[in-house]
Amino acid sequence: MKRLVSVCLAAATTCALIWVLVASRNSAMLNSQILPGPAMAVVELVGAPASTDVSSGESQSVVDPTVAAQPTLFRISISPEARVKATAVESRRELSAGQWTTFQITIENAAGITAPLSIESEQLMRSETDTDRDRWMRLSLEPDVPLTGRTRETRLLRLYSRDTGIRTALLNVNAGQGTQDLGFRSDVLLSFHIAER
Repeated sequence: MKRLVSVCLAAATTCALIWVLVASRNSAMLNSQILPGPAMAVVELVGAPASTDVSSGESQSVVDPTVAAQPTLFRISISPEARVKATAVESRRELSAGQWTTFQITIENAAGITAPLSIESEQLMRSETDTDRDRWMRLSLEPDVPLTGRTRETRLLRLYSRDTGIRTALLNVNAGQGTQDLGFRSDVLLSFHIAER
């Protein structure tokens, strides 16, 4: 009888050990599939170099949450021939007179160019004291550095309005001489609802 009990205990111990080994192996396999390396909670600063997947050569970046929270004003696409096209995003565009408002612009850079991005407009004030009615706004592009050459990147565009009411601005986007898209598609016409401060 004692011998039978001993055999049963030994068998139970062996089964328990086998179960532990199998469970540990399955857990290790699961972790290797889900987490192939260090946790990828990496936040990329706007305009900073992106990590690159060596196998595919494609840019893999994560947009800074503070940037993603800003409304998109327009999108820029640069063709493989380095022609710049700007497309407005359909949304209500609101500013407050006498204050800066921040938007984001997204850039698809198929040409991989690294030239400075320029945004020009006849509606830009020539000085802080400019009172010409046709010139009512100021803008600031951040970061004000050349394009990185990545396929995709995001910049911040800050706008300031001197006036209130509904105003319209025609912005021209380019990345140097000869990059404007044919058919004036590098121009983007935007209307703004501007509230009193």
